[in-house]
Amino acid sequence: MNKKALIPFAVFIAGLCSIIYELLISTTATYFLGDGVRQFSIIIGVYLFSMGIGAFLSKFLKHKPLTFFINVEYLLGFIGGISVPLLYMLFVYVSPMVLQISCLAIIFVIGLLTGMEVPLLTFALEESNIKNNLSNVLSLDYIGGLIATLIFPFIILPFVGLYYSSLIFGIVNIVLGIVLNYTLLKNKKRNSIYGFIAIMALLTLVFFGGKLLKVWDQKIYKRPIVLNEQTPYQKIVMTKTQGDVRLYLNRVIQFSSADEHRYHESLVHVPLAMHHNPKRVLILGGGENLASREVLKHNSVQQVDVVDIDSTMFHLAKQNQYLKDINQNAATNKKVNLIAEDAFTYLFNNTEKYDVIIADLPDPTNQALARLYSKQFFLMAKRNLKRDGVFVTQSGEIYFSNTVFSCINNTLESVFEKVQPYHTYIPSFGDWGFIIARHNGTTNEVNTKALPNDLKYLNANQVEQAFIFPDDITIAETKQNTLDNPIILNYFLDEWAKWKVDFEGGTK
Repeated sequence: MNKKALIPFAVFIAGLCSIIYELLISTTATYFLGDGVRQFSIIIGVYLFSMGIGAFLSKFLKHKPLTFFINVEYLLGFIGGISVPLLYMLFVYVSPMVLQISCLAIIFVIGLLTGMEVPLLTFALEESNIKNNLSNVLSLDYIGGLIATLIFPFIILPFVGLYYSSLIFGIVNIVLGIVLNYTLLKNKKRNSIYGFIAIMALLTLVFFGGKLLKVWDQKIYKRPIVLNEQTPYQKIVMTKTQGDVRLYLNRVIQFSSADEHRYHESLVHVPLAMHHNPKRVLILGGGENLASREVLKHNSVQQVDVVDIDSTMFHLAKQNQYLKDINQNAATNKKVNLIAEDAFTYLFNNTEKYDVIIADLPDPTNQALARLYSKQFFLMAKRNLKRDGVFVTQSGEIYFSNTVFSCINNTLESVFEKVQPYHTYIPSFGDWGFIIARHNGTTNEVNTKALPNDLKYLNANQVEQAFIFPDDITIAETKQNTLDNPIILNYFLDEWAKWKVDFEGGTK
């Protein structure tokens, strides 16, 4: 490959790798620190700013542009390669503030080095036809960035994972430098030794990757891990200690088999017992099919549609023995339809109305989830309900996250004519809230005689107590959560920061 062809190819690979690093660090920061919009915005901003500084500094290196470019590739490949393993280690051992600063420091260095790449290569091109060469170089750099953004969510994240992706692309970056070194430089051996040392370091991390990830995961989850999968949407982890199986999505616990029945019985049977004859039931979220397990206990129910964005959850609900035992094979019941679709999109497109809609969705920890508690989302839920239908949503912890709980209640009150909050104590979570919403003209009463006989927790007395709140739990004044202003995310992050020390210390 001649010099004119090799340099544009180098720009393409360099552009691909640098964007991959930015996406990897942003995604890792989101997993560990939350608030994806904030993390991506800050990290992209620092990345672009440092690229500008790198481009400016590159003019001081133009006397040996190829040599400096190759050394930049060695350094960029090494730092980009170790970025995710380093952040994994820091998450276990340092505070969130130190982790946040570390993310920004790493992306600053990566942006600085990335900003030097294109100017150094343009300096290396022959002075003749420079404008044409420059346009070709820039176009290939942008194409590399496009390819990176396309393969990241569809191939890299679900099939390779964050840890190994950073190492692989780091090695690619370094190999690029070595190829350029042996093709274009005279002093080949001396300059290439740095590249080979960096590759050996990254290959060592690849070789010990399984053991390191296992150690880090055990420190994070503190229980034996029996399932660890990365999907395009989330990281799914399942732990098991004696008889207690726990499911985590992006490190947030979803249930503990020791007490999940309290949550799911309260979420499902209270609204179903409010309806005189529930036949068609929609569950939004709940891909593990624990809510559908409870719905199937009502003989009147003829159809249960479960809508979850992640089809992997459906696969696990049908194939994983731990989940099958807990959901009692609800996922394979002929009454249950599993629909892999975004809940918001499903409500928007659906035309058939339901008797009961159950929102068994994760807490509003990011922008994508906050929209599932918005006024617009609740309006679509109302449109999908029959006139005598009942809507219910889980609403978070009512004491530590009272503002979030109140925001959901107040937003629902702006949409539905009748809104009733209730709660139950779940040892793994705390005092958990739920909110029922209905049209005018429907009953407020829960027909406790309609409760199934084989419940572990819920009974007539518990139903009565569920609607009674202690004096120190009130509905606070909040703004309504909307798509345009997802204020619930701010409420959640503020309350999480306030109580985080107590959570980690075992207060809850």
